[in-house]
Amino acid sequence: MAADFNSPYYPYEKTQSGYLSFRGAEEIPYRILMYLLDLPDKNGYFPVDDNRRARVRLIKYLCCDGANPLGEALPTPKEKLSLVFDGNEPVVASDEEKKKHPLGYRIYPQMYWGQSQTEAKTTLKCYIGRVIPTGPFTATIGLHFEILSNVNIDNTTKTSAYSRAYNIEQCLIEALHGVNIAGVGVCDFSRGSHIENGSRPIADEGVNVGREVRLSVDWAESSMAETDSFCL
Repeated sequence: MAADFNSPYYPYEKTQSGYLSFRGAEEIPYRILMYLLDLPDKNGYFPVDDNRRARVRLIKYLCCDGANPLGEALPTPKEKLSLVFDGNEPVVASDEEKKKHPLGYRIYPQMYWGQSQTEAKTTLKCYIGRVIPTGPFTATIGLHFEILSNVNIDNTTKTSAYSRAYNIEQCLIEALHGVNIAGVGVCDFSRGSHIENGSRPIADEGVNVGREVRLSVDWAESSMAETDSFCL
């Protein structure tokens, strides 16, 4: 049977509509980061400053470089969004850029960035890792986090929780493991779900110390996949 001219696969025919295309999977880092930033939404939700919540502790450890970060006020939604790397302005140099990003960039939705980090701050990277197809219709997608803390501030919290980087790892696992994020799936930390899941220490040529955390999500095709990309 001839393929329809309106088919996106013309002149060929896609015989199995349920086969993996990963449509929508490109938005996983965005959805994960927006969830971790814990922003207000159109339903009337507004985040509260409660240190019992993992996402509150995470953003404080990321933003507050001095002693007792949990004693600081929760950053505003605008301040949280200002932390996310903007490739259109990769270096925060001008006075105008510094007003928009007073703490500089601290959250990177990619594996690398163009400038070396020598400032005394903590950064968080989130990106897609290894994707393992488990069949023609399902796969498990690796979700990688890299937490880098300048060696001069990693243990400046002045609490018994010495490492700022490991504090952030604990917050990430508490905030994500077992949570079903719409459009992404259930985040899983177990090695049985993805061979690379787990965590390990990392170092960056003596400038930074940190942790790498690897989780995963199960992926299956859905006709409800978004057709348009999200914008910050």
